[in-house]
Amino acid sequence: GTSRGGFDLARIMDAIEAKGVNQLYVVGGDGTHRGANLISQEAVRRGLALTVAGVPKTIDNDVAFIDRSFGFDSAVEEAVKTIGCALTEAQNVEDGIGIVKLMGRECGFVALHSTVAAGEVDICLIPEVPFDLEPLMQHVAKVLDAQGHCLIVVAEGAGQENMWYWDSDLGTDASGNKRLPDVG
Repeated sequence: GTSRGGFDLARIMDAIEAKGVNQLYVVGGDGTHRGANLISQEAVRRGLALTVAGVPKTIDNDVAFIDRSFGFDSAVEEAVKTIGCALTEAQNVEDGIGIVKLMGRECGFVALHSTVAAGEVDICLIPEVPFDLEPLMQHVAKVLDAQGHCLIVVAEGAGQENMWYWDSDLGTDASGNKRLPDVG
């Protein structure tokens, strides 16, 4: 099956045991692999002969020890198309600013690779590189003065250090990830 969010470990393990499953292949990102690890540990605890194999698949490309996961290239290709559309919009109005927000809560791989592939982005903001708003706005003004438009790509987790005005805890999503204020 498939899911987006938490799971019932006891129910899964009962089903694995009842059906005599001895091999389990999980396909997904870091959350999926955390769950697979819990299943593996529970199998050991129950004394089950179960092999759990993880296959990395995430468009974020943030699984450790692999160079690239499948889905990442497709995400970058689609993002480049969107960046091209935002550039067209920004170029066709006076002092136009195009902003493209892409996936990337804790890593900016999609945003960074899309920026490089598009070749027309003026500013790329990623979670790994904190920034101050004032120098950013000054740079945007310089770009506007120089070329009449500015194209910005931002990963969704970028700029969290600038969300000081957001004083409430947004809780977590179904997967247990902290909800972030909307930077875009």
